[in-house]
Amino acid sequence: MKIKKYIISLCLVISVSVAANVKPGEETGEFHYFNVTNPAGFIEAIDEHYESDCAKKWQSESGAEVVVMGVLGSVHTHFIYVGYKNNDMLEKGRSIVNACPETAKLIKKLSKNSEPTDYVSRLGEQSLEVGDWTNDKHFMKFDFNVELGKAPVYAKEWTKMMNSLEQTNSAGLITHRAGNGWMSHFVYVGGDSIDDLYTTFDANSQTEAFQTFVKNVASIRELRNVSLITPVKAYPAKR
Repeated sequence: MKIKKYIISLCLVISVSVAANVKPGEETGEFHYFNVTNPAGFIEAIDEHYESDCAKKWQSESGAEVVVMGVLGSVHTHFIYVGYKNNDMLEKGRSIVNACPETAKLIKKLSKNSEPTDYVSRLGEQSLEVGDWTNDKHFMKFDFNVELGKAPVYAKEWTKMMNSLEQTNSAGLITHRAGNGWMSHFVYVGGDSIDDLYTTFDANSQTEAFQTFVKNVASIRELRNVSLITPVKAYPAKR
């Protein structure tokens, strides 16, 4: 999993502007959204679980990679991403971690340090990607709903646009397979800094390729929210 490079990437990030090259995504995983009321206690609970023998077995056998993300501009303050190489590893990983007594304790502690009624979980896959998201420090996240049956159309238009842009850093299209609720997808765009992220997005949004994309997907896409995402802490499978 590429996420294992994230710890190093926090300290060293190389940002290069190149023409985007969209390719099929390489990850699938779980997204657990929380409205955290005690950030210190929330992270401490995950730290404790990560050090357990069961968590070590879970991650070593399934390759599960975990990152806690901070969120601004949403009803949720954080989400936990649990990424796997493919769906077979996801299935294997869930069977292991869900059988751990430590996982039951983790769930209780996370609930204690967040607003339980605000919790949302989603299962998603990275359908398309540009670059390597683990090299970026901040992300713009666009949550939206695509008309049922029109996902291939959206993916085609997004690919066409991205391959026409001078794209800095990473981007990706996430497709929700379960628990999507009020949204079917999200797109992320990464940057080395918040200023670079905004500047690049503003410049790209003025291009003919972007304007054509917006026009072509207007009838099938409903944008629901835009938020700023910042990685808080990673829990790599390789220790």
